Amino acid sequence: MKKKTNKDSFTGYIEGYYGKLLSWESRELIIKSLCKNNLNTYFYAPKEDVNHRLCWKKKYSKKWRLNFRKFAKICNENKIKVIAGIAPGLDFNFKQLNTKINKKSDFEFLFEKAEQLLNDGATSIALMLDDIPADFKKKFGNEVSEGKYHGLLTNMLFKKLGKKIFFVPRIYADELIKYDPNYLNDLSKILDPEIIVFYCGKNVVSKTLKNYKFIKKILQNRIIFWDNYYANDYCPRRLFVGPYFGRQKINDIMINPTGLINTDLLILDIFANNFNSKPCLKEWEKILNKHGIPKSFFKVKRYFLLPDFGSNPTVKKFNIKIKDLELLDLLLWKWKGNLSREWYPFIFGLKQDLQISEKLLTSERKIKTQTAPLSKFLLKGELE
Repeated sequence: MKKKTNKDSFTGYIEGYYGKLLSWESRELIIKSLCKNNLNTYFYAPKEDVNHRLCWKKKYSKKWRLNFRKFAKICNENKIKVIAGIAPGLDFNFKQLNTKINKKSDFEFLFEKAEQLLNDGATSIALMLDDIPADFKKKFGNEVSEGKYHGLLTNMLFKKLGKKIFFVPRIYADELIKYDPNYLNDLSKILDPEIIVFYCGKNVVSKTLKNYKFIKKILQNRIIFWDNYYANDYCPRRLFVGPYFGRQKINDIMINPTGLINTDLLILDIFANNFNSKPCLKEWEKILNKHGIPKSFFKVKRYFLLPDFGSNPTVKKFNIKIKDLELLDLLLWKWKGNLSREWYPFIFGLKQDLQISEKLLTSERKIKTQTAPLSKFLLKGELE
């Protein structure tokens, strides 16, 4: 049985991946799932929304705003909080923060965008400075601290809006600290402690978040874990739908999954069932059964359970059987439904990979089915 989450916690869904953009209809389905599963937050931050990131200064259209208002109303009716993200980091001019200019400043653009999203129904705003080039000093000078200025900008937005905001820093996982060792320390000296910070843990895709205290030693701010456990935008030929391990007894945690609506609805059910109780394979199988996944899948589940964690992952060793290929064929040709259509490329890709591994794929098929560089590599026999 799913436990009820603390109403003051933040648990739910992050639309924060690359390569996919949900429809408003799909977002409504996510809201219904959040409500059903006693989760409470939707974080709107899709990288593929041009006005969110690439052209963040551009105003949303009237049609988009009407859709967002309707979406926010549905969230409110279902007691779901809506965090709306703005990601200005690609071209925000930090020189303007300490300089008076005659034209409209980047901060004014940022404030207007934030105010518009709040007026249209967002519960809160998130300032996002993640996944941007590490060229701050090149742009703004060696005497300038990126962490300090990111904190200064966040504080300014917080003060002017006059309400709670969230922040995603450029260094958002321990493994990124080596690229800028001073960033988080500089940030901690200036960031208002009332601002809530998103962080991924030890790695961008962390193996465990149990008793995680490192970031809390640096920042006194409340931390919400941005969890990429099920994300696959960094490995789009792979799919992870296994039980949710290593995340127990964490109140503030949200998942950033795949952008495939039926897959994400399944993942939300797994997430809600496991994140504050001990994972159970039988319970996980029951959830997959409810979503119409056939028994043949469970015999090849080991290929789809979890990602490879850490900075230096080792190659997984699988006992490959010819029977696996037969089971994958059953899934490809006999299983029909919304999930089967979303999973088709992953299952087909796995089948070909197993054929390559077992030397069952002909030269002709390698050329026809693989990219030119990979087929050339395979035909050279460099994998033998």
